[in-house]
This record gives sequence, structure tokens and C-alpha cells, in this order.
Amino acid sequence: MPTSTEQKRILVISKNPTLESSINSAIKGQTEFLMLESPNLAKGILPTIAELQPDVILLDYEYQARGFFDLVDKIATEYPGSAVIVILPESEMSNSERVILSGARTFIVNPFKQENLLTTVRRVMELMVRNQTGSVQPTLNVLARPKNTFTVFSPKGGAGTTTVATNLAISLNKVMREDVLLVDGKYLFGHVALCLNLRTANSLTDLITHVGMLDQRLIKQVVVRHISGINVLPSPNSISEAQGIRPDDLFKVIQALQQVYPNIIIDGGSHLNENTVTYMDSSDKVLVVLNPDLASLRDVRQFMEISQTLSYPPGKIFFILNLTGRKADVKREEIENILKMKIFGKIPADENSALSSLNEGVPLVLKNPNHPISSAITDIAKDLAKLIKKANQDYLESHKVETSEILTKSSKLG
Repeated sequence: MPTSTEQKRILVISKNPTLESSINSAIKGQTEFLMLESPNLAKGILPTIAELQPDVILLDYEYQARGFFDLVDKIATEYPGSAVIVILPESEMSNSERVILSGARTFIVNPFKQENLLTTVRRVMELMVRNQTGSVQPTLNVLARPKNTFTVFSPKGGAGTTTVATNLAISLNKVMREDVLLVDGKYLFGHVALCLNLRTANSLTDLITHVGMLDQRLIKQVVVRHISGINVLPSPNSISEAQGIRPDDLFKVIQALQQVYPNIIIDGGSHLNENTVTYMDSSDKVLVVLNPDLASLRDVRQFMEISQTLSYPPGKIFFILNLTGRKADVKREEIENILKMKIFGKIPADENSALSSLNEGVPLVLKNPNHPISSAITDIAKDLAKLIKKANQDYLESHKVETSEILTKSSKLG
């Protein structure tokens, strides 16, 4: 089990000397990693893993063509403390989802840059340590409590993340009839409070400065209630406050918020940094907003490459197509073919209505619920609500099984 201070043990399983050499040259110069010697696999992969106890296994997809996914599943099941990262040939990208579903933490496409490999390994180790810190390991195989947290992000500025996040939070609140918290994650120049005509000195900084003593009372003192019924955590009031926020503190704040609010929408903006990634790490889904133009598509494709190094499975990313319906737009079908993923929802363009809503500080779903934009966002909220309800139901069902097993064992003990 890795800790945040000890060297991480890296095991490479490959028959490709060129690939092994490339990995070795990237890893060996890094003091936080211990590169294990190339193993003699004559006795089998699983016994070798049992003997060496690596923290990370870099497994070449081409090592064992037949039964590869079963192998990944066995490693992940029998040695959960060893994170499997699959080295996936570019020609096999169509199998990326199967790789993740088999139990690999993530994959990296070969050929790769050495810095991308290091970023991927570090990210996987960071997530493993973070998940272990302060957590109570369940004794039975039950699902973790769903976080019901969604980060709205776009790699392209001006795509409309704030408009989408704000209106989506209000719509989700109406659909779910449960508390929804809207977090302004844009530390520099956040506009959530402006969109909602909220005037308050309260902000995320008030929670960051008390990160060691967060409780429900303090959180509810800082979070602001909006007339629509949603709860809002505005962005820091100054650049100096925003620059002092560290990812570790932010992660603790998000965890505390998730204990208080059953549903959270985060406006992640368009600037990718450590804190934005922390929001994404803490979320069940990342809702990527894109526009139907080539510049937006290019940026989204680059973000998808980055998301692979962040250990995000394909199912964590959902696409929302914003500002649709113009003559020059790239068609939805073309976008789905390029991204190799389905669009989760689409929102029509009406820049005059959107701008008027912003200037008035009244979200469009409140100002004009029957507007096509409002209807589209409500449809997205309904689809999200279905996902939330299913996750909650699966969680409850898993705990019914757990309770039943505990009672059965107790009765046998007397």
C-alpha cells in the first residue's frame, strides 16, 4: 500500500525491449520511483506480482494478446494495492473502454512522450494515496456512497460553462426536489454571483481558511441561499485570496461539502490547473461544454488526451453541445464521429437572450422557463437526475446486501 513519502515501486511487464527502454529512461531518473528489475516471468505473472508487491504495474497490451482483459481483471481483483496502467497501442484505441472496465486504473497510448508517462504514473499514485487517507476500508464488497457531484468545464474560453452550470443547478433543484449546491470554481474572474445577482462577501476562501474545523454549521453560514432555492458558494473576492488556495485544502473542502449537500454542480471554467483537476477528481462526472466549431473540437480532443493521463475512465466524461443551430455549425453526427463519443445534451444558440439574462442577473430557466434554451437545460437536468437516482438506488441495494450478510454471520455466531 503506497504512502505519500516512500518510493513507489514500478513493475514493467512487456516483451518489447524498445518500450522497456523508453519506460526505464523516463522512470529511473525520478527519485520518487523505484524501478524494479525486469522479472523472470517463467513462473507466471501473478506469482511474480505477489513476490515483488509493486505499487504500479505498467502492462504492455501486446504482452499477451489472448486473454489480456481477463489478465487485467485477475491482477486488479487479486492485487488491488497494485495499480495497473495499460500501455495501449494507438491501433487498439477502440479497446480503451474495455481496458478500464477490466480493472486498469488508466491507460497511456503508445507511442507516448516520457513526460506524459510520468504525469500518468504520478496521477495514479496521487489518487491511490488520496483514496486511502482517512478512509475506512469496507469489510464487504459494497458500493461507495455516490457523490452526485458534477464539474462543468470547457477547454475553450467563452463556451458557456457559467451559463450552463447556473441554469443546470436551478433545473436540477426543481427536478430532484433536493438541495443543490452551486460552486463557483473559477477563482479568477468567477461570474456565478453576477449571473444570480448575488451580493455577498462570503466565498470559498471562508471555508479554505477553516479547513481543519469544517462542520455543517460553519458551511451553512458561508454558503448563500438564492431565491431560486439553490445554495451558492461564490468564488474568492480577490486574486490574492484565490492564489493561496492549495489542491489538498480544496479537496478537503469538497469532501466536507459532499457530506452536507446531496447534489453539487461546480462551474470549473476553462482554465485547467491543479485546482480544476481537484474538482474533477472529486466529481462523478465531468460535463465538458463544447461549441460546434473546429476550434472547440480541437481543444476538446486535446483535453481528452489529458484526461487519459488523469486516470479518468471514458464514462466519466459527458459532452454538452452548446450554441447549436447555426448554419456554419459542425453537425452533431460529425462531432460524435470525431470524438468517438455520444453527445449527452445540446443547447440551442440565442446569444441575445443569454446576454439579457446575464445583464439582469436572472438565469434564463427562471426568466423564461419555456425558452428553447431553458427546455434544453431542463432535459439535461432530467437525464442527470436519472443517473443520480440510479446511483443512489444501487448504493442502497448494495447496503441491503451488506446488512443481510452481517445479520446472517451474526446469527451463525450465536
